[in-house]
Amino acid sequence: MRGWAGGIVVALCLLAATPGRGQAPADQDQFLLSADQVTYDEELGIVVAAGNVEIVRGERILLADSVTYNERAGTVTAAGNVSLLEPTGEVLFADYAELTDDLKEGVIENIRALLADQTRIAAAAGRRTDGNRTEFDKAVFSPCALCPDDPTRAPLWQIKAVKVVHNQKEHTVQYKDAWIEILGVPVLYTPYFEHPDPTVKRKSGFLAPDFGLSDTLGYQIQIPYFWNIAPDKDATFSPLFTTDQGVVMVGEYRQRVVDGQFTLGGSGTITDREEVAGGRSITRQNQFRGHIDSFGRFDIDDNWRWGFEANRATDKTYLRFYDFSNERTLTSRAFAEGFYGRDYVSARALTFQGLRQSDDNDESPIVLPILDYNYVGEPGRFGGYFTLDANALVLTRVQGRDSRRLSVEAGWTLPYTAPAGDIYTLAATLRGDGYWVDDVDPTSDEPNPAGDNFGGLEGRLFPQLSLNWRFPFVRDHSGAQEVIEPMAGVVAATSTGNQGEIPNEDSLDIEFDETNLFKPNRFAGLDRVDSGQRVIYGLKWSLIGDDGGYGSVFLGQSHQIDDNDNFRPGSGLSDNLSDIVGRIQASSQGYFDLLYRFRVDPETLITERNEVTLSAGPPALNLSLSYLSLHPTAGAEAEFADREEVSGVLGSQINDNWYAYVTGRHDIQADHTQSYGFGATYRDECLELRATATRNFFRDEEKGPETKVLLTVVFKYLGEVGAKF
Repeated sequence: MRGWAGGIVVALCLLAATPGRGQAPADQDQFLLSADQVTYDEELGIVVAAGNVEIVRGERILLADSVTYNERAGTVTAAGNVSLLEPTGEVLFADYAELTDDLKEGVIENIRALLADQTRIAAAAGRRTDGNRTEFDKAVFSPCALCPDDPTRAPLWQIKAVKVVHNQKEHTVQYKDAWIEILGVPVLYTPYFEHPDPTVKRKSGFLAPDFGLSDTLGYQIQIPYFWNIAPDKDATFSPLFTTDQGVVMVGEYRQRVVDGQFTLGGSGTITDREEVAGGRSITRQNQFRGHIDSFGRFDIDDNWRWGFEANRATDKTYLRFYDFSNERTLTSRAFAEGFYGRDYVSARALTFQGLRQSDDNDESPIVLPILDYNYVGEPGRFGGYFTLDANALVLTRVQGRDSRRLSVEAGWTLPYTAPAGDIYTLAATLRGDGYWVDDVDPTSDEPNPAGDNFGGLEGRLFPQLSLNWRFPFVRDHSGAQEVIEPMAGVVAATSTGNQGEIPNEDSLDIEFDETNLFKPNRFAGLDRVDSGQRVIYGLKWSLIGDDGGYGSVFLGQSHQIDDNDNFRPGSGLSDNLSDIVGRIQASSQGYFDLLYRFRVDPETLITERNEVTLSAGPPALNLSLSYLSLHPTAGAEAEFADREEVSGVLGSQINDNWYAYVTGRHDIQADHTQSYGFGATYRDECLELRATATRNFFRDEEKGPETKVLLTVVFKYLGEVGAKF
């Protein structure tokens, strides 16, 4: 008898013969059978099916060459190419199996299991119990694919154990008397081991440890424990044990809430600390050292959100000493911001902690609060629109000058495209600033000046008018478009407004380049205004290929009509005729990207600033290079000192699995190598290996130049093991 029609008849007989079993829903209790041949011995209550046998019981499917069903014993015996398909996607293979009629329990010989993600388990024998627990005797577990040329070869890594238990209910895989083998060579023994099965994304338990050795910490080991508190929250405890510096407690708590998420992290220890004071080293005993590293983001409603970042360390060298971070400045902030159509409102609080040896944190600003409001109006009949920007700031220091600022700027902008295709932008703004300051030196930007200094009220009213013009000419070529775009602009404003009684807190760093050449205000902040009258002109040429390639060249310059001292020497803007700024850019299908930015003194034609970013080559061999050269002709009084350095990475995607690179950074001006290193990564479906070695020459109070070697092995499902030297 062949086909499902015969199978259904047999199934009805089997169901009628099992009245003593628990009552299950009909669709779960049906025993459907299909085979090339089916015989039924009514006297003995035995059904024998042979040839392409397929049995469906609920969500489980059994395939075999032959199956015998004993209705009185309630057992199913399968032989020859036995396969049992589980509802979870797991498939069990065997030569012989004895199962209960619900296919949930039984004994299986020469068993192999293919889990839902293609992970394999093989064993000499196995037992199924409760439909969710499989025990494997003399078993092998591996998520690695077998060699297609020789499947008998050992996989890249595997675990061999006397017994392996896969608990589908608890989603765990347990091992007893297990060896971890790499390329068939045993490397680690453990009497007991457990990890989540492939269906689990998060589960409480110890994570793989990290090992290390350094001159400052000695031997070290970090053993993380992950606590899966709930689906919306978890915590990781990662104590760091060192032979030279004791124990450092490290932890992180994460939680998602209905309207956002937050993370609370940090570390702490009590240890002796070496400090340099008065030119000599001092040992301070039993000092608490630690840091916090936390953030949060939350939605208040459809228009408002708020958040925070807390980054702080007990001292300047703590993070580098324990290899937590190489940051040079830690910023903490809290903010709230709202979005209403074309309006934006924000409130922020900021604090800074400098971690360089020369930083004096008593002079670091504390900004509480800084309030911003920005409005962009709807375009009118002719396209013009109004803007309104307001800012309020309170800035204080433990030692040094304080500043309170209120700034309001109203503006009107009219963009216009002429019939000939040239584009105009007319803008007019009026800004008023009021300051209440303490301890300000009108002759310098020193944050903590000595002597008697100015304190009191100060203000300014600053109107400004600007007009920009550009005229793109386009010409089609075979496979490309060429664009030539001359541009010019004029800016007119009062020649005053930067009086020394107004402290400069947010406009100290001015980087004059092609990105801000045509901006009415080239300062980054509000404490300085770009006063006076000037004309601006430039030319841009572009070639855009149909295949995605791109090339462009830009040159521009500004001429200050009136004399002013807004900008320091070396900035490129200290003379009436500014430096020439330019950009050369080229790109081709991801194999070549070049960005060259420069600034040239118009009188000497000396290049005062060169900045090159280059990425070239296919994945098989590619180079990423950065070069910076800064040589202001103004000499020692320049805003920026001479600087020239180069850094780069030469990498190769050797094949689908291997990637290697070398990297370095060199200070050409000082003829000093700052760092260099190399690394390699291997990655496949079950294993990732990372090896890096770096040498850096940074020096501070507690750490000098050092060499770091980092080895990391990531086993799929087992976790990550690292070693630092």
